[in-house]
Amino acid sequence: MIAFLSINLGGGGMFVLIPIVVVLGVIGVIVAYKREKARREAMLKLASELGLSFNPDSDRDHDDRFRQFSIFSRGRSRKAYNTLSGTCELLGREVELIMGDYKYTVDSGSGKNRRSTTHRVSYLLIGVPMDHVPSLVIRPENFFDKLAAMVGFDDIDFESVEFSRRFLVSSDNKRFAYDLIDPRMMEFLMKDQAMALDMEAGHLCVLDGKRRWDVTTFSQRLQWVLAFFDQWPEHVVKSLEQAEYDQEDD
Repeated sequence: MIAFLSINLGGGGMFVLIPIVVVLGVIGVIVAYKREKARREAMLKLASELGLSFNPDSDRDHDDRFRQFSIFSRGRSRKAYNTLSGTCELLGREVELIMGDYKYTVDSGSGKNRRSTTHRVSYLLIGVPMDHVPSLVIRPENFFDKLAAMVGFDDIDFESVEFSRRFLVSSDNKRFAYDLIDPRMMEFLMKDQAMALDMEAGHLCVLDGKRRWDVTTFSQRLQWVLAFFDQWPEHVVKSLEQAEYDQEDD
């Protein structure tokens, strides 16, 4: 049975019966619109505070530029929006900075059981201030990673059992990974809320892949990333500047 809402139009005593589900749907649309409007306004304010530009519309070039990161090639109807962009200083060099919201739709099942789920997440991209930096992934390890390790998945292990238990690390240059993730870096990574880091083709991508961040979280993530680079050992930075790391392990 469909419930109806009776509305008195006044004057002539006329009543209009409107399905409650329609009323709730309209209310939901209005609430969502106001929420998104408030988010855009807050992100515009944040962009001004950080000296960045803000574009609430779709970034049509985003996926082509950053296709090296798997999150930007998942599903369909992909869209980067609410984008803050500009530059910042990192290890004494000016690098590109981009962060914002992203959504994509994943289909599952078929026929009458076909379902579409839209995922909305936030991300941060920052340029790596040196050339020819090997690829590197550092992310919290989960149950499925442990299963993969049982069948030979290439997860780099470290002397710290606690760190190796908590994080999955992979790289196309193990020497670089071992040099970068020294005891000081391990301590830094383990003391805060763990995030996924993916460094590929001249950019570092940070995201949790689960949700959109609160607007204030963007600043926190940026400060965390800057602090992450501050942990890089000097000899690693020097070796990168002198191109001492090959892209492939020996």
